[in-house]
Amino acid sequence: MPRPASFKLASTVVLIVLASFLVVSAQSAALPMYDMSSEVKVKGAVEDVKTAADSTVHITLKSDKGLLDVAVAPEKFLKEMEITFAKGETIEVLGSRVSVDGNPLLLAREVTRNGDVMLMRDEKGKPVWDGWPK
Repeated sequence: MPRPASFKLASTVVLIVLASFLVVSAQSAALPMYDMSSEVKVKGAVEDVKTAADSTVHITLKSDKGLLDVAVAPEKFLKEMEITFAKGETIEVLGSRVSVDGNPLLLAREVTRNGDVMLMRDEKGKPVWDGWPK
């Protein structure tokens, strides 16, 4: 027996909502939570800039203590804000030192370049891009 059109529409809506939830969950689970108690400032030169599979832009920062992976923000957010990074430029990052799969990672809250402060997270560590269109 054929199903009514309203059932098909309801099924489609449920599938779309479920798919959206899964995508948002995957994106928010990509990085660990920001830990205010582990905040540090690190100054160094940009060694490399890459976009991860989850669309987060990562900078390899060369400081006096070695190389450090810095998770900055989603690529779309940085493009919208017209923020780019180039190899060799000096920046200072205020962020939370965390560990992902045993590897150190710095979650950027503020990035300072030539005196300009670029805010990536608020004073509590919440990403400023939360709520932006994905």
